[in-house]
Formats: sequence, C-alpha cells, structure tokens
Amino acid sequence: MNLHLAAIFGDDMVLQREVPVPLWGSAPAGAEVAAEMDGQSVRTRAGEDGLWRLELPAGPAGGPCALTVRCGEDEITLRRVYRGEVWLAGGQSNMELALKDSLDGGAAVRDSANPRLHLYMAPKAATPEEAELLERSAPPAWMLSGPETAGAFSAVAWYAGKVLTEHLPDVHIGVVSCCWGGTYAHCWLPREELASFPEGQARIDGYDARTGGKSDEAFAQELAAYQKAVDAWNARIAARRAREPDVAWETLNEACGLYPWPPPAGRTGFQRPGNLYDAMLSRIKPYALRGFWYYQGEQDEEWPQDYHALLTRLIRRWRQDWGGEEKPFLLLQLPMYISKADSLSGDPMRWPLLRKAQSDAARELPDTHLAVLADCGEFDNIHPVDKRTPGTRLGMLALEAVYGLPVTGRPPVCGEVWREGAAAMVRFDHAGGRLRLTDGGFQLAGGDGVFRAAEARTVSADTVRVTAPGIESPAAVRYAWYSYGPAGLYGGTGLAAAPLNEIL
Repeated sequence: MNLHLAAIFGDDMVLQREVPVPLWGSAPAGAEVAAEMDGQSVRTRAGEDGLWRLELPAGPAGGPCALTVRCGEDEITLRRVYRGEVWLAGGQSNMELALKDSLDGGAAVRDSANPRLHLYMAPKAATPEEAELLERSAPPAWMLSGPETAGAFSAVAWYAGKVLTEHLPDVHIGVVSCCWGGTYAHCWLPREELASFPEGQARIDGYDARTGGKSDEAFAQELAAYQKAVDAWNARIAARRAREPDVAWETLNEACGLYPWPPPAGRTGFQRPGNLYDAMLSRIKPYALRGFWYYQGEQDEEWPQDYHALLTRLIRRWRQDWGGEEKPFLLLQLPMYISKADSLSGDPMRWPLLRKAQSDAARELPDTHLAVLADCGEFDNIHPVDKRTPGTRLGMLALEAVYGLPVTGRPPVCGEVWREGAAAMVRFDHAGGRLRLTDGGFQLAGGDGVFRAAEARTVSADTVRVTAPGIESPAAVRYAWYSYGPAGLYGGTGLAAAPLNEIL
C-alpha cells in the first residue's frame, strides 16, 4: 500500500471535539488524498516529498464512527473513532511511572476497565530514525483502558483521565502519553529554540562538551555497558522486593546501591538537547488536543536557576506547535524530596527553586495552572509511589480551571503579603473556605536575612498571621521552603497550599 497514515491514528482513537482535526501521512508525490467522516469529505494532494495533510471539519462529542482515507486504489478505514477530549501527558519519570508500579497499582489495574478512557503511548525513541523503526516493528496503537492495557500506562495520567470520565458524562477521554524518565526540559525543545536564549544555549554547549568527538559506534558500546549496569541494579531491587515487598527505598538504596547515573552522552542519546522533541513530540504534533499535562523538573535540579526560562519557553513552544497561544497547560509542582546523602550534608535548596519556577510560570503565563503536591513525596525516593493523589488533583484542576465545573480543583496560592507590626500577613487565593494549619512549615526573617522557625495561625478564612520570637520587623516570609519537610497548610477544600518565599 502506498497510502500511509501517521502512527498516532488508529481504531479506538479520540479526536478532539468541536475543533478542526488535522490528519497527515504519506502517499505518492502529487497524488490526491481524500478523507471522509460523518458524511463530510475533504481532499488534498501529497507534496513533492510525498507528505500530505488535511483537516476534518469540527464535530461534537460522540462515536463510534468510521473514518476512511483514500488515495487511488488504496484505502484505510478506521471503524472505531470517537470525538471527545484529548490531553497530552508529558514529562519525565514521575509522569512515566506505570500504574502497575504505583501504590495499590494491582487493585487499580484490576479495576481499570473504562470504555470511555482511551490511551496512547508514544514509542520511546531518541532519534527520528529509531522512531520510524519502532513504528514499523511494533506499531503503537490506541487502547481502551482495561486490565490488559492500563498497567503499563502513566499512573498520573490514568488517574487524571479517570477523573474526567467521572465528571464529563458521555464524553470519551483520550490521553496521549509522551514521556521519558531522566529527561531535562531541554530534551523536549528543538535545538533551534534552545539556541535562541542563553539558558538553552548553555544546555547545548554542556551536552556537546560531554559528547566531544565520540562516534556513534563508541556511544553505542558505552550505552550497552550502561544498560548492563541498569539491568543488574533492577535485578538486585527485584530480588530484595521479592523477599520484602514493603521495603523502604532508603533501605533499598543502602542494600542495592543507587541507580546507575548518569547515562553516557552521545549524538543519539535520549538526554541530548532537542532529541526527544524531534523523535517523539514531533511525531504527535499537531494531533488535535484540548491541552497539556506536564510533570517534569527533577532532572533540572542541576541548574535550578535556569528552569524558569526553559519551562516558559517549553510552554510557549508547545502551544505554538499546536496552534493555540492559550491552550491550557497544567503543571504538576514537584513534591517533597531529598536524598539521604543530601539530608546528612545539608539541604542544597535546589527543589524549592524548581517549585518556584513552576509556580511563577503558572502565575505569569495565560491559562497555565498548577497542581500542588507540597504534602506529597517520600524521603530518599525521587519516585513516590502514590500517584492517585497527584493524578486526581490534576484531573480535578482540569475540571475547574478548563471546563469550569463547580468542583474542588484550584489549590491555595499566595495572593498577597504585608507587614502588620511584628507579624507577616499572608493572604491566599483559592482558599476554598477557611484555611487549616495542621503542621509547621512557616519561617520568618528580619533585616539580617536569617530565617527562623515561625508560628502561624489563621486569622480569617484566607489569611495567616506569622510571627517569630526575636523578630520585631519581619522582612521576608516563606512556607514549605525546603527540599523535604512539613507542609501542613490546607485550604477549606482539603488541597495543600503552594510553597512561598516572599519579601515584605
């Protein structure tokens, strides 16, 4: 057959409702390509390079219906096509972590049958050539959520999608997973974009320096040796867990050693700036979407001061690629985490800066929203296994912020700070009723800039009064401003408040 559809199109897929839907693929140069769905037909011609693209007219939620694409004698018909809501779930390992490996994952997988939740996993490939090989050898496919399919899917994205099916009656939900553990923000931006601002160019220069003049063959040998070390580590972890299923990660790290890191660098490496944008994200765009879910930032702790620039560029670029300057972008803020080694040597305070970059992006960019996880996380485990909480919060945030439903989705975030005598006053937006303080986490600094543990109490439905012994004129206030520690401030809705660090 000379007619081809892009790999993301297939039976059981969900097309975004109420917007024109792009279709694309390849055919003989200059050949006419026609598509028909819901009694409407559109046509185009393949270019000299054999590539074609057309747009199906917008349509309401519904299905199943048939989509037929023709080119001469060749015809492709998909008979289970739905229109509904489609979200792209991107990021690194905490977005990638599979449902079967999450807390209570076995029960979740057994109970995962959902005829309105459709799942698609973008193949993990570090180069376009590798992606094409994977698509030919093991074509990716849309799947209905169920015990045979959901286990390997992103736990966070699955829980978020499940929430949408529960609150959007009769609407099919499609979730496209495009993530890879251990990736930086720069992996998901094109190199030409990275080269256009200093923080991005620094990432290119740094990786290229690690690669040097290494050949692809030499890199392949290094990568094979590295994979053997990873496989051996996984075997040690599996053996210990078989003996002690509930063993803590602190114990695993001590008994089995830390995960082999970092991987080697090379031209075809998955961490090379721009590679995953070219090999994975570009093979999905411009599949019609409602918006984006993004859980990433852990790897960028090497340069936390640069993360705001990279994250905001990423948000803008993804929106540009999908043709919507204000297409909703929902961020999962990093939870609490510190390694045992850092806890013994002193908190490096990189994760608070990453969280601030995320909250600043949500405040500064239009239709960008933050799901707060300040009360989540595990000591010495960068991959907390509770994914129900972040996934559910993400789904509820989408329902309130994007769909306008009267649900609890927006977390309390700092709206205003001021000095009142010897106290710092902090007012929160989206308090959701009276704030509730269950633990510490507030600190206060005077003119010397030294932060001290502070006492906090709620004085109104949305305001907290913060004082500290010995500080008569507070100059700055912060809350949950550490890599790992208590975060006991909740809104009346039960959602955790976002960390803050504000000058008075």
